[in-house]
This record gives sequence, C-alpha cells and structure tokens, in this order.
Amino acid sequence: MGIRWIKHDNVTSTNLVVSELLRHQKPKEALVVIADYQEAGKGQGTNSWHSREGENLLMSLLLFPAFLSASSQFHLSRVVSVSICEVLDLLGAAPVIKWPNDILTSRGKIAGILIEHGISGGRISHTIAGIGLNLNQSEFPEFPQPATSLFLETGRKAGPQEVAEILVERIMSRYQELKEGYEQALEKEYLERLFLLGKRSQFEAAGVVFEGIIRGVSEFGELLVEREGELVPYGHGEIALNIAGQAQ
Repeated sequence: MGIRWIKHDNVTSTNLVVSELLRHQKPKEALVVIADYQEAGKGQGTNSWHSREGENLLMSLLLFPAFLSASSQFHLSRVVSVSICEVLDLLGAAPVIKWPNDILTSRGKIAGILIEHGISGGRISHTIAGIGLNLNQSEFPEFPQPATSLFLETGRKAGPQEVAEILVERIMSRYQELKEGYEQALEKEYLERLFLLGKRSQFEAAGVVFEGIIRGVSEFGELLVEREGELVPYGHGEIALNIAGQAQ
C-alpha cells in the first residue's frame, strides 16, 4: 500500500489537519500528516501535548477500517501501541503500554496516542491515529506524570522523519494482520507489554482510592481490575492509576 506523506512546519494539530482533509477531499488510506510543531497538540479529553519545534515525532495516520465493528475499535489502539513499542525496542528503549493510550519507559512517558474514529452503520468508517513520540527533547515542563524522550533514555538522537517511516511500516503491517484475523495474537502481544499487569497497584475510581490488580483489557477496551476478589471493568476516564513509586 502506497503511503502519502504531507509535511508541515507548523499546524494546530496533525489530527485536525487530517480531519479537514476528510471534510474537503477524498484521501486514500495510509495518508500521513507529520509536523515539526503543533500549536494545539491534543491528548485525551482536554489534555494537551507539549513538544519543542523539530525535536520530536508528531504525526497522524488515516485508516479506513470498515472491516471492524464500532465495538471492536480498541483493536486499533492495540495495533498502534504495539507498533510504537516495537520501534522503541529497535531504538534501544524499553517501553511498556500504560492503558489506555500512553507508552512509558523507566523515566516516564515517552509517547502518547490519540485515536479518533468515525462511525457509520455500526462500522468504523475512518480512524485518525495521532501519535506524539518524544525523540530528542532533553527538558520538559513538570507534569503529574514525568515526560521523557529517546535521547534521555539512550543518549542517542533520531530523525523524526526516519522514525516515522519505520513506525508507519510497522503499523501498516500490524493493521494488515488485524484484517487477516490475527487479533488474538495482537491481544497477546499487547498484554505482554501492559504496565503493571498482574501486580498489586493503587487506583482511584469515583473518588475512592483502593488497591487492585490489572488482569487484562476487555474486548471493548475496558481495563479489567481485580478489586476485592471481583473482576471489575473500567472505561476510559472512570479509573486512574497511581504510578508514583511503582516499578515496571
């Protein structure tokens, strides 16, 4: 499948650029928008994404996964998360996946994912996978969860375009596997990389702090937490993990 690349120096956010293209054109699958800087980089909910100009990878990938039902959309999060981890492995980092949309290393958060879907007739009409991957930045603002980069982890720098090309190749390969029905293998790899899987950890839900154990992720993308002997599913925004002082 041919990849179409669109490069910008400065955008509001790469996801917004792809959304505008969808509104006014008929782009083909595997369109990638990459930028040196985002004025309004988006994270989940009201969160923003901070990145210094030209130092990191900021990109969005357009897919048309109509073969997936709306209820199966978390498969695409698995595709992107596992692919980012594979690339970071190649670059010498040691990543894990923090549900639902962060990639961590020993020093903190190295990548974030924002996946936005269009739904039509119970199927996924389009997916915009936004990715922020910290490569070369050495200093970050203070965040509740510290940020890190490939440079801070390994002492080496990498070109954003070069990394983007490797990453898109991995995503499209995993995406093809998903099309061919290998979702169980993908789920297994995702769980093997899931942060704190099977370890007693501290959470907060509905204003209550409690200890629980992550047991997996449901077919609908809910975090499955064993709480007082009961397996409880939590959707995004319903539970927070206190990672302070917890080891990978």
